[in-house]
Amino acid sequence: MKQFLFFTMLLLCLASCETPETTDSSLTRYIPRKAAVIIKTEDPKALATSLKNNNFITAMDATALSTFVAKQQAFINETTIDGETLFCYTPVGRNEYEVSIITEATASLFKNDSLALTTDKGKIKKTSSVENPLFYLIENEAAIFSSSQLLLENVIRERKEKVVQDEVFHRAYDATSSNAIASILLRGEAGATVWRNIFPEARNAPLDNAFSWLSADIDLNENDIVLSGVAISQDSIGLKLELLKNTQPVPNRIAEITPLSALSVSAVTHRDWGTFKDNQALFQKRDAVKFNIDQEEVFNTFQEVGMIHLPESIVVIGVSGDVTLTEGALAGNDMITTFRDIEIREMGAKAAFAKAYKPLLPLPEVTVFCNVDDFFIFGENQTALETIIANYQNNATLAKSETYQNTARRLSSAASYLHVEILGNGHYKSWVSDDGRKKLSSAKLDAYPYLATQLVQERDFMHFNFVLNQNEAPAAAGAVSQIANVKLNADITMSPQLVKNHRTKGMDIVVQDINNTLYLISNVGKVLWQKELDGQVKGDVQQVDLYRNGRLQLAFVTDKTFYILDRNGNEIKPFPLSFKDPITQPLAIFDYENNRNYRFVIVQNDEVLMYDKKAEPVTGFKFSKAESEVIFPPKHIRLANKDYIVIATNSGNVNILSRTGKSRIEVEQKINLGDTPLFDDGNNFLTYTVNGDKIAISQSGKITENATDIGSDATILIDGRTTVSMRENDLRIKGKKVELPFGTYSKPVLATVGKSEYVGFTNVEAKEVFLYNSKGEPLENLPVYGISKPSLGYLERGKSFGFVTQGDASSILIYKVN
Repeated sequence: MKQFLFFTMLLLCLASCETPETTDSSLTRYIPRKAAVIIKTEDPKALATSLKNNNFITAMDATALSTFVAKQQAFINETTIDGETLFCYTPVGRNEYEVSIITEATASLFKNDSLALTTDKGKIKKTSSVENPLFYLIENEAAIFSSSQLLLENVIRERKEKVVQDEVFHRAYDATSSNAIASILLRGEAGATVWRNIFPEARNAPLDNAFSWLSADIDLNENDIVLSGVAISQDSIGLKLELLKNTQPVPNRIAEITPLSALSVSAVTHRDWGTFKDNQALFQKRDAVKFNIDQEEVFNTFQEVGMIHLPESIVVIGVSGDVTLTEGALAGNDMITTFRDIEIREMGAKAAFAKAYKPLLPLPEVTVFCNVDDFFIFGENQTALETIIANYQNNATLAKSETYQNTARRLSSAASYLHVEILGNGHYKSWVSDDGRKKLSSAKLDAYPYLATQLVQERDFMHFNFVLNQNEAPAAAGAVSQIANVKLNADITMSPQLVKNHRTKGMDIVVQDINNTLYLISNVGKVLWQKELDGQVKGDVQQVDLYRNGRLQLAFVTDKTFYILDRNGNEIKPFPLSFKDPITQPLAIFDYENNRNYRFVIVQNDEVLMYDKKAEPVTGFKFSKAESEVIFPPKHIRLANKDYIVIATNSGNVNILSRTGKSRIEVEQKINLGDTPLFDDGNNFLTYTVNGDKIAISQSGKITENATDIGSDATILIDGRTTVSMRENDLRIKGKKVELPFGTYSKPVLATVGKSEYVGFTNVEAKEVFLYNSKGEPLENLPVYGISKPSLGYLERGKSFGFVTQGDASSILIYKVN
């Protein structure tokens, strides 16, 4: 029965005691000999209720998991089964499984008396008491139901032939608890088949050839699914977990170096490399005395080795027990470059890790490595190492996440084998079939960020723990992780800027390099296109919807040209417009009625030109020249249902015009303008002088000046009721003073994201990016690395608040903030 597979996924794995005396349950003798998965429960109805009420299963409602639960529920609802019951799943083909249900035989097993079981012992009958009819067999004290008549015939034959019971299975069965709501047992040799049925597109099957039997008690409540039990291996060469035999686990530390943006992480620990090496020799059927592993002097210094699966690469981590010894063992490798003061070196023995730790960890060949504290990081490329370094320095790691700590508290601190699947990135959905992806696309697992599995070596067995717990606390507001580091072909000259993607409703990034090449980059770091321009972009790139169809274009100017580009970087005809004289201010765009009937304003020193969306001059606009050089892009402001165009000059004149360019408000007094364009407060025009004094201009032209303690040469931003000022290390947000470390800071940016406002800026000397909320409170895990002002927004549609900044001369960094 195919439907059981998602149930198996739920209860078993997304990764891969002193034993009591063996007892023979009266029901276990009827388990089909080739059963792959067995679920044992003392209270089937309570188990069915718990499954139905679990939030994770509810979230998986669109998948086959809910179908399976419903089918089991249908049978249980029509019966009075109570006490020990076994649900067994036996493979009958490549992708087919049959179910068997074994319970105590009673005359009143069915609620409807007319459906009472025929009591002829040893004879196979058929019942129509449930939606999907089952075959059944009464054998002594047991009632055995199955979807397959053949399975019941095999039970009868095996009883007659007295087939020898599996001793290791009984050890695993006896390790289960009668107090658990249910227990599950998995046959090791069937692990790979089960895994590949659940995840046909997954590259690895971690349960393949790992153990003889695994048994675990299930702790299932409304929010969480926790399994704890044992994995037992029969003395045999060739089982993966035999590689950990007699090794002593040490505390796992790989979470301290794993970025929040990782897809998954796996690790093994051992206090003594020699024992692990001897196990490898036995596993490979080699003479332990003659068995050698390349780079053994390096591995001998590691107590934990693991792999971090990043979106684009796999990184190998070695946690050193003695950094000096590890450095000495790797001393012969040449340095390639440095990144944030960390030396990156070439790795000579590229396949050493892959050979030393297979098949427990499917490690890649590595070409470069670096050392951060007592972590040695080995990667397939330099970019992968830089991602690990950046997130570690930014404290954007699993170990720093309160959400992950909620999961880690349910685990042992020291595990021989650890695997953490990070569900929040949705990577697991790519493992299933196309049909499975469609069903999983509607599953909402936001409350289940991590799934963890661990095995802890203990003499002749291993403790097994599995935790899928609902997040008990929201991720710390402002927790930051670097999700991409994009290197361009040349040095960057324009601070990277987020722009809307009308297809995804998320954000993309525009940036320009020293060769005048403009790039559009996705929010995960993929370069979508690049286009040669005739000069550097002035100010910010803006977006318009020329065709009024929801598709956005990019609009901007260079020194000589006005461009409008479509989503693919193509020029929109009749643009571009070329100009003989230089353009001296960024492009200004007016949309008076918010109906996308745009007016584009070009400034050439003291001249002001206006064009419509057909690239034709707007003949009704009569203002052509200011008294002196225009110092800000012209601005459209609406006060009391009246439209005003504001044009300020370096001579102190403020021209407040009508739509036609005629003077609408006469401002007779010259203003010693600072670096703050004019804004509105609903009634007046506002700006600040070069000395930091506040200027209000009424609609009658009256000027009111109020002294402030902001100081001269401050950068001042106004957005509605929020005013932000920065002068040296003096930051003020809505009047609240924030004392910053001494340094040289970029101009701040003020951005509204959703319902929240943020202030961002960069200490360009210390190369640190800061974010504050509108209350003047810094976000956690900041500052992070960056050298340019940040551009802020939702990276995805309505979620994943983040920002982009420059990383070095030719790279940009994309950060996500929880």
